Amino acid sequence: MRETVDRSVLKFWDEKDARLEAAHLLDQLNLVLHKGIKQLTPFLSLAMREWLESIIRKEQVEYRAEGGFPEAERVRIFMGPRGEWLDTADTGMALIWVMPTDSRIQLQHRQILGSLMGLGIRRDVFGDIQPGQKGFYIAAASEIVDFVLNNWTNAGRDTIQVSLVRGKPSLLPDLGEERRITVSSSRIDAVIANAFGVSRTVAQELISQGKVRRGGLVVSKFTTELQADDIISCRGHGRIKLLKSAQTRKERIAWQILLFRSQRH
Repeated sequence: MRETVDRSVLKFWDEKDARLEAAHLLDQLNLVLHKGIKQLTPFLSLAMREWLESIIRKEQVEYRAEGGFPEAERVRIFMGPRGEWLDTADTGMALIWVMPTDSRIQLQHRQILGSLMGLGIRRDVFGDIQPGQKGFYIAAASEIVDFVLNNWTNAGRDTIQVSLVRGKPSLLPDLGEERRITVSSSRIDAVIANAFGVSRTVAQELISQGKVRRGGLVVSKFTTELQADDIISCRGHGRIKLLKSAQTRKERIAWQILLFRSQRH
């Protein structure tokens, strides 16, 4: 019999609610390890997802992370015994489309999020909220779809139309905002501090907390040098793509970047 996952890993979480959520996820993982029962998590925040994935990889169980959208931040993780085939169709995922009945109205993220919570729906049963033409797509656990379709009629003061998405979502392209920043060096802490408008100290704290990735991999060193075409993501802030650099007259480095602000909730 496989050993139970060491629950000392729960010390990673300081907040009580986060620790309780993490403890439940460990219970699910232990069911996979001891009884070979496939498990499907609720939608996880990016931080909780990264924590769980690090443990799953050590235990060498099979898993899939699905969020309904390419590069989704909030995902459900489907886990199974090593060597077991995991079908995407079993990840309990659905997409809901919402748009205002009045075409002159433009919905906001906060309206959608607030009205869903107002129905008594837990945050962990729906994922990212992404914009489409005239409305929004919402990733949701399949078990709540009927309830949402039958009961969700308003987002704030605005009446809405809600439907189940049958095909591929037509997302609005995120073209980013082109900017020019000047930095003393191309170190990652200097670049993200300038790009996201935070102090160098805050930038270093974000790196220390594992919230900064370069090309999808967590960055651990403040001194990492960046180069053209690097894509840097910073949890809670967004991501940037470095286009090209040039030396300024004051011996600083000017970078042309594309800035993509985080808009997911």
